[in-house]
Amino acid sequence: MEALNQSKKDMLTGSLRSLYQSLGYTRFSMRRFEEYALYLENKRFLKSESVLAFTNPDGKLMALKPDVTLSIVKHAPKERDALEKVYYKESVYRLAPTAREFVEIEQMGVEALGAVDAYTVAEVLRLAIETLRLAGLDHVLDVSHMGFAAGLMDAAGLDAEQQARLFQFIRQKNAHELAAEVARMGIPPQYADKIDLLAGLAGSFPETLRRAEAMVVCPAMAQALQELHTLHAQLTALGLADCLQLDFSMLNDLGYYNGLVFQGYVQGSPRVVLSGGRYDLLMRRFDKQGDAIGFSLYLDELTHVLAEPSQWDADVLALYQPQDDVAALNAAVFALAAGGQRVLAATQAPRDFRARKTLRFDGQSFQEVT
Repeated sequence: MEALNQSKKDMLTGSLRSLYQSLGYTRFSMRRFEEYALYLENKRFLKSESVLAFTNPDGKLMALKPDVTLSIVKHAPKERDALEKVYYKESVYRLAPTAREFVEIEQMGVEALGAVDAYTVAEVLRLAIETLRLAGLDHVLDVSHMGFAAGLMDAAGLDAEQQARLFQFIRQKNAHELAAEVARMGIPPQYADKIDLLAGLAGSFPETLRRAEAMVVCPAMAQALQELHTLHAQLTALGLADCLQLDFSMLNDLGYYNGLVFQGYVQGSPRVVLSGGRYDLLMRRFDKQGDAIGFSLYLDELTHVLAEPSQWDADVLALYQPQDDVAALNAAVFALAAGGQRVLAATQAPRDFRARKTLRFDGQSFQEVT
């Protein structure tokens, strides 16, 4: 099964590499380690605040990188004249969500940094859709825009701490706790009623967009919806909008993200297999010119779904006797394998071993056991 998973992963990464390179994205390679301070100072950006750290021989506290985007932005040129487009295939190290241990997670993704315009946003979103499509499974891309919820809360006069608390309940789709917290903050009804709706403002793109339009109370909200409407129209014209869903409860940290954010799912996996968005504010934190947008594909999660359980441990169980001629036996076994079959050569069948067919070596070739 591991060989099957690795084969599918290799085929997928090869196809993705060709796709990204065909659109001018160049390979970005990075070190496995970064200074621990990078993650300590930006822990809100990470999927998990737990970081695997160690002290190097020079006494400096280092960490196995838990995130790729932070490293890309950190090492990007401070000034740039044009758009830089990169892709990567890297491993990150994070605390497993289901076990209290660190695991290696293989990712592949793209980042566009610098002069990000409307075309660049559409290109990256299309690449996200094409990335999911290459997996060969039914897929959905949930889309949101940070400016919609942030604009509403700014209009309501909420400070950063209040917004972050409400964002937490909205992300959890916890409508009850959200309503209770909104009431506790004493937010005016004309804003409170609309904030309460954010946890459930999700569904088909056109219908959810119509519902959101009725909630607009400021230019920032209107601008966010206009961007979403334009993007949906562009992808509809390309025949790529069928997989899109709109979900305004999908919110990232306001200190880093702005604009479009999105998450991808495939049939058979309850977890996110792709995530991305626009992170201009992260660029500002590192004093870098330009804007940025990108996404990551979680290869291990995807290839786990792609693994096809088989009722057979091998195609052929090739039985032989210890006294058989080794050269003749070897030639016959490798001839079977050269035909694309999975072959186990053994003197007897292992316990509970399942093979499509069993062959026995007669001294010159294999004959089917009747």
